Amino acid sequence: MRARGPLLAVLAIALMSGADAVDVAPAPAAATGAVATPPTPKRGVHRKLDPGNGRGVAGRTPPPKSAHPAPIRGAASTRSSAADVAAPGMVRGGHRPLPIVLPSKGESTKLTPQRDGLDMLRSLEGPVAPVVVIGPYRSGKSFLLNQLLGVPCGEGFGVGHTRQTETKGVWVWGEPRTMKSSTPGEPDAAVVYVDTEGFEATGMSDAYDDRIFALSSIMASVLVYNLPETVKESDIAKLSFAVELAEEFFARAGGGGGGGGGVGGEGDGDDDDETTHSQLRTFLPHSLMWLIQRDFLEGGVREMVADALKPVNNPSGDKHVDELNRIRTSLTALAKNSTAFGLKQPHLQRTKLCDLKDTELDATYVKQRTKLSKLVLEHAKAKDGLGDLLDRGGNGGVGAGGGKYMTGPTLAALIERSVKALNEGDFPSAGNVVDSFNRDALERHLGTYAAALESVALPAREEALRSEHERAASAATAAFKKERFGRGRVTTASLKTRLQEMYDARVEKNAFASGRECEQSAGACEDGLVALQTMRLPSLHKFEHEASACKAIWDKKCIGPSREIYAARLERTANRERAAFMQSYNARLLNGLLVGSIAGIVIFRFLFKVGILELASWALFGMLEITPKLYITPGESMFDSRWWNLAAGAWEVAAYNPFVDMTILGPLLGGGLVALLVWVRVRACVLAVAPYCPCLGSCFRCCLRRLGRKGQRGADKRKVARHRDLDV
Repeated sequence: MRARGPLLAVLAIALMSGADAVDVAPAPAAATGAVATPPTPKRGVHRKLDPGNGRGVAGRTPPPKSAHPAPIRGAASTRSSAADVAAPGMVRGGHRPLPIVLPSKGESTKLTPQRDGLDMLRSLEGPVAPVVVIGPYRSGKSFLLNQLLGVPCGEGFGVGHTRQTETKGVWVWGEPRTMKSSTPGEPDAAVVYVDTEGFEATGMSDAYDDRIFALSSIMASVLVYNLPETVKESDIAKLSFAVELAEEFFARAGGGGGGGGGVGGEGDGDDDDETTHSQLRTFLPHSLMWLIQRDFLEGGVREMVADALKPVNNPSGDKHVDELNRIRTSLTALAKNSTAFGLKQPHLQRTKLCDLKDTELDATYVKQRTKLSKLVLEHAKAKDGLGDLLDRGGNGGVGAGGGKYMTGPTLAALIERSVKALNEGDFPSAGNVVDSFNRDALERHLGTYAAALESVALPAREEALRSEHERAASAATAAFKKERFGRGRVTTASLKTRLQEMYDARVEKNAFASGRECEQSAGACEDGLVALQTMRLPSLHKFEHEASACKAIWDKKCIGPSREIYAARLERTANRERAAFMQSYNARLLNGLLVGSIAGIVIFRFLFKVGILELASWALFGMLEITPKLYITPGESMFDSRWWNLAAGAWEVAAYNPFVDMTILGPLLGGGLVALLVWVRVRACVLAVAPYCPCLGSCFRCCLRRLGRKGQRGADKRKVARHRDLDV
């Protein structure tokens, strides 16, 4: 038995996929044949493919030359497109079938969406209720649909009588039927009839059958399982997709179900029951109808289906039987909306059914057909909530957004996404496809989370980064829980793992950025502290001020996990440089006082003769030279004395305060003092030499006049006494 899980693939797309829609072929590449059989051949519309654009050109075909014309398969279609055939008065797609999907030209196991059928569905703006008929090939699905529609074989779905399958892909009847709502306030629904290619056809692969079956199942409001004579084990096995679907959803919600590997299972706590059961209602057909066409077997079809779904004894432990029993149990648990209907064969000459009138058909069949038509319409209901789920995927197409019911645009968007998902891989399986499209949601929310973390500029405080991580991770997890479905490997736990990995990577990146920024700012601060060791005029106040300013800049720039490490490093550097500065500070201050005392001796001895100041300079010089050597108290030096601290304090006040920075003002004051001394000495020298040098005296008197002093003839009126020059 083959494991079938294609419906989950479709579900995954409908709920999660944000991927682009599948390329839609402008016209069918393979078709069903609308061929009427003799003895009364009918002329039909034949579609010739235009190689330029792939659309058909309407034309007339001659009557068939043989009694059993070969069905048209593969390359050509017997139906024209909506643009070619539609005429005024025709409803929607016209009085004809339209292709929804056809086998791909390049890969016969893949499907290609068709524009004709999808455009017809998009034109149905209100709720739609698709009635989809599935079953083995050559089981009379197309004829049954034509009977329900009341159209002849030559106008309706193609019917053939050979061993080759007649219908290719999935087709929809172009004229929907309006079903009046029985619930007040609810809109009427458009019932569309869908024909599908039969299973197990000659030359078709299992993967192709799975894709057709999955697409048909997810589309259906009423899924008619058309079976000849009886229900076989292989027919039950083909419904394993419903089991996998139920297990995917109920396992998450911890929902009930049958034992023995049935529907139930333990939930993983990812999502709430409300969302899970809503999703399950959305994606399961409203009704599963077992249609048994039988003539020779006795007993009711309901009893037949019930017996077929009963588990069988398996004393030998055969795995195949165990799997069938699992499916039987699960289908029984899901059978709330299933029904069975028996339909007698219309006539013994089955190859001539298309040519027989109702009066020529079996009377019992005609009555059953009428009852079946009413029963199908009673069960046809538009699905609810599918529009919201498609819109959540992010690419629902025009009109495919939210809504309470499945609309035509919603159904068309669902088909396109389903085909894209089903075409992935050689053999579609439920778990793999669920994981694939849950992964799309996971990646989308991971991207949102990453953008939130990127909004926090690095380096950042650890608390700020952690707070943003918790907020963004919580939002991503909540959104993923709403969008995720199934119990695949892509769970909320895997999302949280990825979020933690991304956060750890961001934390590491933040640590690197923090270390780099702290290193740069701490290095600049350390360089500044080292440079303060060589300031021209030593000032402890300035050192502390510059160190504090540097620390403030570092505090602003150095943030993040590296801050604590570099704070300790900077503190050690500041203490070390402060100690070194204090040692050089006292020595440089002592040298400065020595230089000042010597300068005072010279100035007040030779430049400005002020005896008391000269004496004070000598006293200071002697004290600075002798006092350090006279200290005999252990552990105490001159630098620890009170007078030295007073002197240093006076210097600090004069050297650096809010108004004066002697580092800047000192050179200016020194230069001005030197200029003043030079001027005084030059002036004295000129005055002394002027009596002996008339030229120099004239220049000097000119300068005095320019400086505002009156010239005097002092040189001519010199003081003399007893012939002795008193000015000498």
